[in-house]
Amino acid sequence: MLDFSYEQVNQFVLQKQHLTKSTKSSNIEQITKDIGGLHCTSQTTPYLSLFNRISDFTKNQLDEEIYIKRNLGKIRCIRKTVFIHHKEHVPWIINATKKQYLKRHVDYLAHLNISEERYQKIIKQILSVLEGRSLSVSEIKNELDYKESISAMVNLACDEFKIIRTKPIKSWRDRRHTYSSFVEHFPDIDLKIHSEKESKTKLVKYYIECFGPVSENDIVWWTGFNKTETRQALEDIQEDLTKISFKETEQELYILAAQLEKLKQTSIPSNSIINILPELDSYLMGYKERDRYINQSKYDHMFDRSGNATATILLNGQVKGIWDFISSGESTIKFFLFEKLESKLLDNIQTKLQAIGKFIFEEEAKLKECESMKPLKTRTPGEVQTPLKNC
Repeated sequence: MLDFSYEQVNQFVLQKQHLTKSTKSSNIEQITKDIGGLHCTSQTTPYLSLFNRISDFTKNQLDEEIYIKRNLGKIRCIRKTVFIHHKEHVPWIINATKKQYLKRHVDYLAHLNISEERYQKIIKQILSVLEGRSLSVSEIKNELDYKESISAMVNLACDEFKIIRTKPIKSWRDRRHTYSSFVEHFPDIDLKIHSEKESKTKLVKYYIECFGPVSENDIVWWTGFNKTETRQALEDIQEDLTKISFKETEQELYILAAQLEKLKQTSIPSNSIINILPELDSYLMGYKERDRYINQSKYDHMFDRSGNATATILLNGQVKGIWDFISSGESTIKFFLFEKLESKLLDNIQTKLQAIGKFIFEEEAKLKECESMKPLKTRTPGEVQTPLKNC
């Protein structure tokens, strides 16, 4: 079994994730496919993820793909989380993951004190109201006279793929969505085209294609499958796989056989590669075992108790610090570095931070370096979105 260093694997994955200068692209559809989808629990994450992967990226480019061309859509799927996925992938990603979150449906309706019959009646009327247009929850409420929680039922209907989340009510940073009919957004999608077993196998292969080399534990983490389901899928695609190991740990990893030669040919560049990644970015969230890109002594600064990643400063695929932004008062980008860096490298990082600040605020941003940071592991889970709020 061939072994590879952390450094070489990081460079290989950076290239697959479109995080090097030579692998940047202008094709949002292809990038979304290649990186395992755009995580969008945080409204800003997909835009900031693409900012790192597309030269001269503008926010309306993503909006056009989702809301006008409708090549992409927001769906709850992997780890019960909302992602933006390409319409070609939606049917089998849904079928592979829906049991993980749909089982809450009955209990949730009981909690709301709403019968299944009542729920179905209300959703039917909501879909009638949404016909040919996108509306916010408030706008739906204004057209329907119900005492029940419309917001809760709309979210349930999104999980059942009757309704889909569409454009934010105000700006790209607004967490409040408008909603449309799923069938109108994706009229050509057949959700019954793939069986559950076939879909799970496709999802495991897709994951390895986007993130490999990966361990079995990584696959379980990302897909949400148990080990029995994971091993069955690996057995189904064993002819497409090969195994390698890390030099540092001799850990056994899976990679697509078709990608092995490219990994072998991957060299370490002489120039530093800097990325300013948002919280929950694909590169950060794709793995359970993270030693190759984060020093264990700093792990609790980057990940909260649930394993969610905050916004990071990446150097050659390894995390070297944390960043944050605030827009109340003067537009400011904060950053905290794990170690002192040489002045030229620090200048390059600050230049990158200023660039992402201008993208966020649409004006020049002030930089503020923080001297310390309270580890996320000791804080509430939501604080991955504001890691440096006390600086």
